[in-house]
Amino acid sequence: MNGKTNQLPQISVELVGEAIRYDVRGIGKSSRPTGPFSHGDDLHGLLEFLGVKRAHVVALSVGGAIAIDFTLGHPDFVDHLILAASGLSDDAKAQANMQGRSMLADMTKKQGLEQVIPLILDAPFVITKENTAAREKIRTIYLENRDVFENGFPLYSLWQPVQPPASARLSEIHTPTLIIRGDKDNPAYIALTDKVGRGINSARTVIIPGGTHFINLDKPKEFNRAVLQFLGVSSS
Repeated sequence: MNGKTNQLPQISVELVGEAIRYDVRGIGKSSRPTGPFSHGDDLHGLLEFLGVKRAHVVALSVGGAIAIDFTLGHPDFVDHLILAASGLSDDAKAQANMQGRSMLADMTKKQGLEQVIPLILDAPFVITKENTAAREKIRTIYLENRDVFENGFPLYSLWQPVQPPASARLSEIHTPTLIIRGDKDNPAYIALTDKVGRGINSARTVIIPGGTHFINLDKPKEFNRAVLQFLGVSSS
């Protein structure tokens, strides 16, 4: 997709039935950022380019932070908001998290990505150890985005989140919202996800037993059931 607004990059898009799946700027097959940009504005530009006036927005982890920014900036585009293990953009840009990514980039340069990936996947809250198919899928995605690790994660470092910060504006979201998380996620992320759930007045929360951070890969049946029930769609 060739964007029409300033700095809007080429975005890789896949259409699956009526679903739109895209790679955010800086990862996958989308172009890499070269200067400050907004993930929320990218999504807005993409939907305008595709002629989509309103959509159910489903997002995981940092994707949830992007979806929240987008909803704050363009509420008329969002029919239902589904946030799985969601973060917040101002938290994603917090100094501690930026330093953590910098350390990960340094480790990748010194030890190689092949050595770093197991350190990520073996954290007990990331993905269930027995879920070998999901672990291999995540490993493949990381390997295909080697440059993202080596270059210090510019999709975060150059990202300009919504202002004022999203964490102080959650009550502005009146879109029907579903929060999904696993009970085995990182305690810090559980606290953050629960903060989002408390802050959005319209939100309801579903906690999936045994679910880790990559909840859609770890518990796909339970995840899909929660989403479809929220949207009022039969899962049969």
